[in-house]
This record gives sequence, structure tokens and C-alpha cells, in this order.
Amino acid sequence: MIAKKVLLVGNFGVGKTSLIRRFVLNEFSEDYISTIGVRVSTKILNVEEEEMKLLIWDVAGTSDDEKIPKAYFLGASAAMYVFDLNREETYINVDAKIQELKDISGLDTILLVGNKKDLLSEERIEEIRATCPLPINAITSAKDNDSVEEAFREIVVQSLK
Repeated sequence: MIAKKVLLVGNFGVGKTSLIRRFVLNEFSEDYISTIGVRVSTKILNVEEEEMKLLIWDVAGTSDDEKIPKAYFLGASAAMYVFDLNREETYINVDAKIQELKDISGLDTILLVGNKKDLLSEERIEEIRATCPLPINAITSAKDNDSVEEAFREIVVQSLK
């Protein structure tokens, strides 16, 4: 069995914990409980005929002036930057944030995921896609379980590269 460490990072309140909970436990809660430090979850899945243990690090949300400790990235195979589609301040400077993460992590690719799709119309989501500084890899809704599995499968594929 292959074990891969992946990180979910992004501003506070964007739904990182909700995405992980949906993926690992198939649960969703409206209650907001802020993550302090790091919470690690595991899930075993089969990818490309290989059994894989995913160690998912849920990194506490940050604000724009806070930096994620470099130590969190040690041994990481992939990372997902999550933003809230309904809060422009969580994605307006995403290009700089992802470059900063690449610099401290050494990772070539960091998946960009817009969460909370259930709060917006398709037209508004397309506007965000057009104005976001970087291409968005996945649009998800932890609440509706929309594209969550696909986003995590994509991060697994990235971790294999």
C-alpha cells in the first residue's frame, strides 16, 4: 500500500474541513468549528489499480497576512488550495497565494478548488471562472456532495506524478 500526504489549505471558513468530512465520512454539518493547527484524516482508496492510504492534512485557515508553517509541507505529495466561491476576498489574490505555497512546499502543482457551489447560480460561477487569476481545477459543494470525490481523486493523481 502506498501512503500519500496531501494538504488542504486556504482562508478560514472556505470549507476545507467540510470537504474532508464529506470525502472521508460522507457527512456534512452546517456547524462551523474552526480548525486549530492541523487535523489529519485518513482514507484508503484504489487508484489506477493501486491501494492507497491518503493522509489528508486539514491546515487551519489563514487570513491574507498569515503564512502557513513550512514544516506542514514536509513530506507532502500534493496540496489543494480551497476558496469560497461566495467570498471574493478568498480568491482575488489566489495567484500570489499559490505561488507562495509552491515556493515553500517545493510542489509543482497545487490544485485550485472553488467550494460552496450550492450558494451560487451557474452564471455567477462562470463569471468567477472568467475573473479568477488562475484556472480553477474543480468547483465543489461539500453540502450537496458535488464533485468532492472528483477533486480528491485529482489530488491523488497529482500526488503520483
